[in-house]
Amino acid sequence: MREVDESNTEARRVQIIEAATRCLARNGVAKTSINDICREAGMRSGHLYYYFENKDAVLEAVLLHNREAVINSVEHMLDSGDLASRIFDVHVKAEQGRLSYGLTPAVRIELECYFQRLAADDARVAGVSDRMIVAMRNAAESAVAAGRLSKDLNIDTFVDAVALIWQGLSYSRLIPDLDIEAMRRAVQLLLAPWLTGDSDTPAADGGKDPAAG
Repeated sequence: MREVDESNTEARRVQIIEAATRCLARNGVAKTSINDICREAGMRSGHLYYYFENKDAVLEAVLLHNREAVINSVEHMLDSGDLASRIFDVHVKAEQGRLSYGLTPAVRIELECYFQRLAADDARVAGVSDRMIVAMRNAAESAVAAGRLSKDLNIDTFVDAVALIWQGLSYSRLIPDLDIEAMRRAVQLLLAPWLTGDSDTPAADGGKDPAAG
């Protein structure tokens, strides 16, 4: 790629990301071309290559845009307050951030599936997912140390449970007219056994499947 004016690069990259997001919402991944994105961004055909190597690099940037803010929220989600609500609110805040630049749940899920199918060139996406898990572990460990979660909590299983709940919430976003407060109550019920500190709950069960008795 050619050198560009560094003072203008980030603004142009964001412009391209937002234009690509709008194209993806209209056409999907397979039917969105570099030329489509250039037209949407109001730039000459091919000018996008000053800022991104190829279409996959643009798609990756769309998927990862705003992820740093989400990771920071995850790191601190158990610092205080109603922990179940805080966990739910991280998902809500992340979704609001994505919607602010037009990344709908449907497009995000399509992008995640697309990168899962790639044989290579998805290391950065995988790396961000790994960092998300590390942030969740850090949040749980800090909460245990501060006495907000049981000292007997099996952190690995707890992190798996939270990740699974967030995945379910992501797919629930595809439901028209989703009742977000009903989902909040459902999450509170799902997480309640982990947050009570009861020795008979999954929180202290060493990762045993609750359904197995």
